[in-house]
Amino acid sequence: MKVTYIFLAIAIIAALIVLFKTKNKFQWIKAGVLLIFEIFFSTINFIILFLLTILIMRDDEVVSLGSIFFLLAIFIVFSGIMLYSGMRFAGLFFEFSNTTLTLVEYYIQWSLIYVTVYQAIFSNLKHIGSITKFIKVGNFLDPNLLVFTFLPSFISAWIAIIMYKRHIDAI
Repeated sequence: MKVTYIFLAIAIIAALIVLFKTKNKFQWIKAGVLLIFEIFFSTINFIILFLLTILIMRDDEVVSLGSIFFLLAIFIVFSGIMLYSGMRFAGLFFEFSNTTLTLVEYYIQWSLIYVTVYQAIFSNLKHIGSITKFIKVGNFLDPNLLVFTFLPSFISAWIAIIMYKRHIDAI
């Protein structure tokens, strides 16, 4: 058995104990489901927008791609507007509480930070065999090492604060 599975089991049990001691125990689950739906529909939006871009660019003598970064930024805004419209429509049938929406925001932020940590770890693994060797070389102020060291601590503290705020009904 891998150590990862042991810690995963402990984390799941601890999360279940904490979740089912709260008043609105399903807020965390509702937020997770809402996030999954939003990511699914956002992915569909991006596929449609990229397909439209390919169709428009068929005649490459008239239309060029331009900046991919700027195009992606525009697609992000378009997708956000489409998701907002979808949420307004879904709001006619389902109630989205302020707490649920806040938890979705936190899930998104935690995920983005985790992806940053993941990226920093694996970009360094290509160059160096281990973090200890990286530290021994004297790269204490390398941004990747700082990301690897401090961001997980920030995420943990953030989770604790959110759980406590949820416990005292501050969100």
